[in-house]
Amino acid sequence: MKKMFLPVIIIFILFSSSYSQQRMRQGQDQRPLQRIEQWERLKLIDALNLNEETAIRFFARRHENQKKMKEILDLRDDAIRELEDDIRSANQNDASYKDKVNALLSLENNISKERENFLRSLSDLLSPMQIAKLVVFESRFRKEVRETLMGKGRPPGNN
Repeated sequence: MKKMFLPVIIIFILFSSSYSQQRMRQGQDQRPLQRIEQWERLKLIDALNLNEETAIRFFARRHENQKKMKEILDLRDDAIRELEDDIRSANQNDASYKDKVNALLSLENNISKERENFLRSLSDLLSPMQIAKLVVFESRFRKEVRETLMGKGRPPGNN
């Protein structure tokens, strides 16, 4: 089992390294975020007990889902900023606010649908138990990172 983890770790380090170089060229140093992502990948491989081939396919699919989610989240953020501007300027009528809130709710719905589609798409890669472990892992991981960032928990990797 340990022999399979080394090639997977190497692949992720190479992927992360090229991604890091790309970000640095764009003037964005995101090393802390990258460390968290790398740590999350390694913990996921272990938690889901993924072999090399499945891990590669899983993370490729997950990456595509994350790109889609980022697009929707960016649209939602734009909609919230626009709504915020409208509230500040108070130059809209009730119908306009209602339309914008409905558009925002639609984006929130799209986020949920995309998450559902992603989890359902994993059925050819992961067992139902692995999918359940993924859901639990992601929830716990987000909570742990949030608590760490707020100074309430242990730093990632100190388990």
